[in-house]
Amino acid sequence: MTPPLGSPNVVDLIRAGKVDLIVNTPRSKQGRRDGYEIRRAAVDFSVPYITTIQAAIAAGDAIMVAAGKGEGGVGVAAVREYREG
Repeated sequence: MTPPLGSPNVVDLIRAGKVDLIVNTPRSKQGRRDGYEIRRAAVDFSVPYITTIQAAIAAGDAIMVAAGKGEGGVGVAAVREYREG
């Protein structure tokens, strides 16, 4: 099985327990192929996986409401930010 991106990649981060939620809306054929690997890892490691913009907006709204009622904050980062450091 070929990893979807260079290593470390999003699948590596999922396996390491560093990803809490995935929003993936691929537009290209390669993105859709990579999506299979990401979805498989998400299922295997019980990470919620969102595939539409509408669902991402709804989830974001719900997370912000929940974060406002609890302690701590909500962090959001693109995969490239993890790779950069």
